[in-house]
Amino acid sequence: MLLVNETGVSVQYWISAAGMADCGSIAAEGAVNLPGYDNQTNVTVEFLPSAGGGYFEVTIPKSQTGNQVEMALVAP
Repeated sequence: MLLVNETGVSVQYWISAAGMADCGSIAAEGAVNLPGYDNQTNVTVEFLPSAGGGYFEVTIPKSQTGNQVEMALVAP
């Protein structure tokens, strides 16, 4: 399983499945490959920004019609 961090900050990750668990960090715009989680069922993945706060945050200096803020978790 490939975990990809497409944010501008480093994140901590936790991943688990039956009888296995791992954690670590992923640099901003980085990735980690964990092939042991391929072809497993009920895999759980969690992400948290490394720099405190406990949440992702974006500041929009001047908002206007058409601004869009997205946060996505995608699992095929």
